[in-house]
Amino acid sequence: MNIERIKKIGIVGAGTMGVGVAEIFAEFGYTVILYNRSQAGMQRALERIQSKGAVDLAPIEKETDTAGAKIYTTHDLTELAQVDLISESIAENLEVKQDIFRKLDEICDAKTLFTTNTSALSISQIATAVSHPERFAGMHYFNPPQIVPALEIIKGESTSDATCEVLINLAKQMKKQPILVQKDVPGFVASRLQFAVVREALHLVEEGIASPADIDAVVKHGLGLRWALLGPLEIADLGGLDIVNAVGSYVAKSLSNATDSPKVLQDLVAAGKLGAKSGSGFYDYPLGKARALIADRDEKLLEILRLKSRDAS
Repeated sequence: MNIERIKKIGIVGAGTMGVGVAEIFAEFGYTVILYNRSQAGMQRALERIQSKGAVDLAPIEKETDTAGAKIYTTHDLTELAQVDLISESIAENLEVKQDIFRKLDEICDAKTLFTTNTSALSISQIATAVSHPERFAGMHYFNPPQIVPALEIIKGESTSDATCEVLINLAKQMKKQPILVQKDVPGFVASRLQFAVVREALHLVEEGIASPADIDAVVKHGLGLRWALLGPLEIADLGGLDIVNAVGSYVAKSLSNATDSPKVLQDLVAAGKLGAKSGSGFYDYPLGKARALIADRDEKLLEILRLKSRDAS
């Protein structure tokens, strides 16, 4: 399939990620059909989109009557029969994802590209549910997807090079920064890097080496600040690989090599302290705090992107 043939996009799942992905495609001129099983979930999605006012919406049954609409909504999976590409963002559960793609495989044309927005599950295993796994790939966006440019294109065992090429070109057309994950490993690239840092952060907390607030501070005001401009391997080159090698030989021996979640994390979960969703985790979240943090994050992310864009030009 040529990228020019991709005109209509089916979004499966109207949660935070699905809505963000729908906005991206709509803003770049694609016709988008947003599917969600529950009415309550769709209503929350509509409220999020309408609060921004970036795109118009309409029920799918009114598509021909609403010329200005770019995102159409439906609770009927068969309405995705004629889309050119599926982007799935439902629960991170292998069986649930296989089930939805099994249904889509019966509904959609054999030429439809299937993509999943999973951040860790095996692309190859999900693809066993479809009859054309060569047209199945991971297309992993980062939260918030409508802001963060990075996008992982993950090649499953059966994914064709042609499918990957189309998806990479599609991502570039939408001003994304795609990378190709050439092997289907758990967590791909981004999640593996992120959880390596999280594992060490939890280890430092558990050992009483630093507080959660101080660990977050050194990332926000030190490591993360540099990582916004240079990747870890670029930083290694600039610092000198001989020095990185020497420091690594010394430090590596004391790093966490845990193969299970640290006790400090297990204890919090067992106590029902799940973070912002429950009102407390490593920090407390009184009413409205999490929403304010997210709004502040998004505003600053956009400012960082504007600065980087200015410097690049």
